[in-house]
Amino acid sequence: MAEHLHETNNAQKEEENETPRINNFAQKFLADLDEERERLGADFPLCALLIDEAFERVYSTGRIPGREYYADVYQQKPIKVTQKVFVPVKQFPKFNFTGKILGPKGNSLRRLQEETQCKIVIKGRNSIRDRTKEEEMRESGDPRFAHLNRSLYVEISTIAAPAECYARIAYALAEIRKYLVPDKNDDVSHEQLLELMEIDPKSAKQYSKSILDKKMMTGPSSSKFYNLARHGDQQGMYQNESDEEVYETKVHTRLVTPIHNYGYVKGKYVFRNTFLHK
Repeated sequence: MAEHLHETNNAQKEEENETPRINNFAQKFLADLDEERERLGADFPLCALLIDEAFERVYSTGRIPGREYYADVYQQKPIKVTQKVFVPVKQFPKFNFTGKILGPKGNSLRRLQEETQCKIVIKGRNSIRDRTKEEEMRESGDPRFAHLNRSLYVEISTIAAPAECYARIAYALAEIRKYLVPDKNDDVSHEQLLELMEIDPKSAKQYSKSILDKKMMTGPSSSKFYNLARHGDQQGMYQNESDEEVYETKVHTRLVTPIHNYGYVKGKYVFRNTFLHK
């Protein structure tokens, strides 16, 4: 399970390198920023940080920062809205948020994008599986990889009419929260384990065994995730048993006394043409 959760598929790699369309004005703006950053040197670290943020904003939105944009709801002109989502990696440093968001073979992230109609990208430190390659990209100084110097976060963006655009972002924020809960026993992890059992039963069995070993050390648990892992681990014990045991139901006979009179009998009601059980 851990192997599949850490795996970043080709679509995820393409999203890391994908940039929005940048017009001529934005390209000239980026060229001027790069020229000014070379003039600053190392004596002005705060100015260099602001320039890097401007680079990142242009590459993420495709627009020059600092300008005020209006939403045209009359003609319903499409706009692009980008929202960054905080990931609590400092509060829970041992939890694998990237793996939970991606899911087995990246299917969880793919379904989340299709359902919310938003582009969802994991950015920041430790967002790339190959740590050596990430360090090279970080030290390259390329503005496209400036986000690797920041803490891990999720970037959600979409393009649509103004009202539809913000509705998609709101829905995506509500859905992404389920994947940012540091719990391996919730419904999301339960569904991912079921999916992994169908994709790769061997890896699912190994992951289930690791969960069982941890639970044996910490004590039994009544969670659905633990019960599912326990069921998958014990399922092989009953595969060779094909004979079914059939139990016959015992019927206890009771004596009945016929009653020929009608009406009310002391303490009990008697109906016509019936027998009263003792």
